[in-house]
Order: sequence, then C-alpha cells, then structure tokens
Amino acid sequence: MRFLLLLFLIFILTVGLLGFYHIAKPLPDGLDYRGTDRILGPEEIQFYSDVTARTEGGERWMRQEIFEELFRQIREAEGFVVADFFLINEFAGGVPEGADVESLSEGLIDALVEARTKNPEMPIILISDPLNTLYGAVEQPLFETLGRNGIEVVLTDIRQLRDSNRVFSPFWRTLFQWWGDPKGDLISNPIGEGEIGLPAMLELLNFKANHRKTLVTADREGNLKGFVTSGNPHSASALHGNVAIAFEGALAADLLRTEQAVYRMTTGNEFPQKIQKYLEREYGPVSGNETSLSAVILTEKAIKRELLDRIDRLERADQADLALFYFSDMDLRAALARAVQRGAKVRLLMDPNKDAFGREKNGIPNRQVAEWLVNQGVEVRWYLTEGEQFHSKMALFQYGKVQDTLVLGSANWTRRNLDNLNLETSVSITGPSTSPVFISAGDYFDFVWTNRFQRGREGVPSDLVTSAKFSEYRDSSPFRKILYWIMEKSGASTF
Repeated sequence: MRFLLLLFLIFILTVGLLGFYHIAKPLPDGLDYRGTDRILGPEEIQFYSDVTARTEGGERWMRQEIFEELFRQIREAEGFVVADFFLINEFAGGVPEGADVESLSEGLIDALVEARTKNPEMPIILISDPLNTLYGAVEQPLFETLGRNGIEVVLTDIRQLRDSNRVFSPFWRTLFQWWGDPKGDLISNPIGEGEIGLPAMLELLNFKANHRKTLVTADREGNLKGFVTSGNPHSASALHGNVAIAFEGALAADLLRTEQAVYRMTTGNEFPQKIQKYLEREYGPVSGNETSLSAVILTEKAIKRELLDRIDRLERADQADLALFYFSDMDLRAALARAVQRGAKVRLLMDPNKDAFGREKNGIPNRQVAEWLVNQGVEVRWYLTEGEQFHSKMALFQYGKVQDTLVLGSANWTRRNLDNLNLETSVSITGPSTSPVFISAGDYFDFVWTNRFQRGREGVPSDLVTSAKFSEYRDSSPFRKILYWIMEKSGASTF
C-alpha cells in the first residue's frame, strides 16, 4: 500500500512540475514583440472592413472588402509572399448555405498559386496552425495543392508555446503527448467530416494556437506591404464581420520580422535569403509633420500592455469605441471601469456568443463581462448575428477629438490571446483625429453601433439593422458567472 501511495505521489509531483514548467517556461525568441514606432504618411495606411447584416424584413446584406484586397496584394507580389493565417480549410461545411460568396480558403490558395505561376522563382511561404490537419489526423487538400506548386507550407510547432489549459495540459504532457497515431477512426471529427484518432482529440483539448492573421509582400522594386486582420481565409467564416489594416514600408518589415520568429521556432531555419535581405536593410528614422501617423507592430502580451496603456490615458471627454468578438480578460475589464470613473465614455459592441458554425453557444464569456461592465457605466450593445459571427477585434481611442489611437488585429480580449499563450499580431496607430484611417474606422464603428450611419447611401438598405440593446442578451445567471470565472482562470475553454 505504501508503495502504491509513493507511486501516486511521484505521479502527482511529476504532473505538477511538468505543468508548472510548461505554463511558465521561457518564450521562444522573437515572441512578445513590440516593434519600433514608425512614422507613416496618412496615405500609407488604409482601413478595411467586412460587414454582414440584415434588413428589418430579414434580407441579408453584405459589404466585403478585406479578402478582395488581400488576394490582390498576393497576386501583385513580385519579390516574395509570407502569409500567416490560423484557419484555412473547408471544415464545418465550407461556405455557409445560401451565401453568395466565394470560398475564402480556395481563394487564398488560388491567389498563391497564381503568384507562383507568374513568378516561378519567387519565395512563397504559408504559415498556419496544425488545427487545419487536426494535428496530423487528416490530410489537407488545400496544402497539398500548394506543395505541388512549390509553395512552402509551415504548420506551427505550437508545442513550444506555453500551455493555456492549466487543468488538462499537465496530464497531457505527462501521459499522452507521445502516445499513439493521430489518424484513426475512434472519434468523430469535431470540426469536420470523418473520424480521427484519440491522440488528435487529446491534443485539441490543449486549446492553444497560432492565431495570427497577417500578410507581407514585396514588389519588384523591393517595396514592402503589410496586412493585419481579424479575419481568417476560412470558408465557413465567409460571412463573419471583420476588420483589417494595410500599410507600407518599415512597418511591414517589422511585421515580417515577427513572422520570421514563428518560422525559426518551427523549422529551426531563417527565411530564405531572398526574404532575409529585407530584414537586413537599415530602416532609419523618418521625419514627420502635423499629418503624420506613428504605428507599431505588437505580438502576444505586448498587445495587452499597449491596450492597458491606451485605456489608462483616457480622461474626461475622451472616448473608447470597442468592437470585439471575445472579451474575458479581467485586467482590461477593470481598466475600462477605472476609465469610466475618470469621466471617459466607453462604447462596447460585442458578439453575443450564440453562433459557432452551426452550433449554439451559451453566451460565455461576453454576456457575463457585459453585465459587469454595464454596472460600471460602460455602454454595451450586441451585434445581431444569424449563424455568422461578429469577429472584429478593434479598439479606437479618441483623446479630446485631437488625437486618436487605433489598435486592431487577431487578438481577442482574453487571457489565452493576450497573456503569451497563443500567437497573436496587432498593429497600433496613433495620429491626428482627422487622418483618413481614423475617420474610416470611426465610420465603421458608428455604422455597426447605431443602425443609422450610411442609411440611404448607395447600396445600403434604408432599413438595415446591425445591433441591439444590451437587454437583448442580458444574462444575470450566477451559475454562468462562476463558470466564466473558472474557464478564464483555468484555460479550460475555447476562448
């Protein structure tokens, strides 16, 4: 009996030590990155958005800009292409039924193959998450197409990242990470058709990812272009609401540097020399003027530090407009409450967390965070969805109607996305409130917030409805409040 007890204690100690190490271990080089503040002219940065809404009669209306621009940039590249996207697959039924849109996943693959055909010697690299193959359990035909055309596909080694699921991952690290073949027929594929092996399902329960959504290209003259978005080129996500930023120059070189870190972490190599040379250039300081913008690339927890800093600057008569898919982070929640106490105005528009690729969700975490924030004086509305998701991750800070800051990218406002667990990328832009990028972002927010902006304009139905009052999805359940807290703290959740 004592021997069995000793074995049990050794097992628990092993699980605890492995769990602690993989929760707190050093990050791979180049993560948690804050780049150099770059000066850009107002014409060097553009805002894009995708909107899906419905009229009062229930007719679907769409305005899509993001992937048309992204695919165009890929097709026009002549120096190189480096893309990094979380979801690229036809899982979950592909394009939603009845949607008059093209497959985004196939659109990305077609654009990359076209770029390869036009420039056979141009390096093209696609970085993605192993979820797209269910961690080796299924073949991904889209990636096989790229391979046949000489395009390098890199599935991120996410095991090198810190573990976010504090309940399950220590046991997985101890018992299961080396166990079995992910291919099999034991379990139904939870996000697609067919069956997978138990090891693939167990790895999925770690709930960690390369969640980035970026693109960097170069033209024949060596000019760099960057693109950061909240959207995935994922067919089942074709109707999601999203936002994006396109930019040029040294800021795009900083974005490329963050992708080199993921490439190196996974392959052990640097980028090919035809790409590497852009990182070896000197990007010196650029003088600005009263119309110039300052922009910086942020990854992982650097995004959270930037958001906290921008919120803490809000004073009386300042305003924050937030468009978010997930919000669970308790530090950001508290910072917004303090800003309201100082007299700032905060408007928060969120997804009601009710739709997920044909599955119904329970509203956690957004409805619980909304309840708390409304009690602190934050204005909350819900984006109205019917199957699709309001997938934006955008914060627009307005300081005295003189200076604005826009923070936009892949990161949800959750512990998993902002505490050095997932891989994430955002860009922060600061400058005069009159800059076109801030006007465009502000117009977008007003459109989705008020149900009124742009009514009567060309192509926009006069009875379009985008959002609803907080009371529409209010949830005061004590049980779900406790469940939200447990899920956020433990990491035993998908947000």
